[in-house]
Amino acid sequence: MRGHTIRVHNKDIRRLLERASRDEHSYICLPEHASSFTQTKLVPEIYTKDEINEMFYGICGEHEKNKEDFQMKLDGVYYPLNDSISWLTTCMEEMRQDIARIQRANNVSRSTSIDRHRSIVA
Repeated sequence: MRGHTIRVHNKDIRRLLERASRDEHSYICLPEHASSFTQTKLVPEIYTKDEINEMFYGICGEHEKNKEDFQMKLDGVYYPLNDSISWLTTCMEEMRQDIARIQRANNVSRSTSIDRHRSIVA
């Protein structure tokens, strides 16, 4: 770790390898377990042009299907949200008009002073 050497006893390494060999497939094992594994050579698969095209178009078709599914999910969220926003915008506009009406009514009643009956004496 960060250039430092971690000291591990060979018994600890042996225990780790024994456990790894027992619990899961491993490419590293103890020599006494090596006989239980068969070595296989990976052979590259050779595909024909038609098989490659079939795989390619299969992937493209799956991509298109996923794109359509995503678009449907997106529409399922977008349109209700858009409708709600439109409704809220309409409500806000109506409230603005109501507030303007109330302010106009309030200004008309405010312009009448309680002093209107007094005569102005200079």
